[in-house]
Amino acid sequence: MELIQFKSAHAQSMANSIMNDKHTQIDKNYLEFLNNLEVQDMSFTAVKDDKLICSGGIIPIWDNVYEGWVMASQDVWKNKISAARIIKRGMEVLIDNYKVVRLQTAVKKDFVLGKKFAEWLGMKEEGIMKKYQNNEDYIRFARVE
Repeated sequence: MELIQFKSAHAQSMANSIMNDKHTQIDKNYLEFLNNLEVQDMSFTAVKDDKLICSGGIIPIWDNVYEGWVMASQDVWKNKISAARIIKRGMEVLIDNYKVVRLQTAVKKDFVLGKKFAEWLGMKEEGIMKKYQNNEDYIRFARVE
């Protein structure tokens, strides 16, 4: 598995056909927002055998505060341990490089695996965001250094 610079086309490809879980499906009304994930040197994609496995990154909000994100293709299941490690390693590098004080993310309330993954990345649950997206509840997770 190798890391390459993330391109919004990677997110579009995953969202339009090869996402890994029903909980991570993106409403077609929000597909244009995926283009905002492409932040130079703050996002990456893991590929294996020319297949997109997963992508992740951070988006600056304001001084030392960032929104973290991760998305994965169906092929992540064949590479789940190495993909999880590469996401964690990538996030740690970004946190160090950009002197992140607060890294936050949102996880759909009923997405158990997503909650476990956020916790494995060192994030703590902060609270429920009622009707955050598509009238669904999400949980705000954050890692504060």
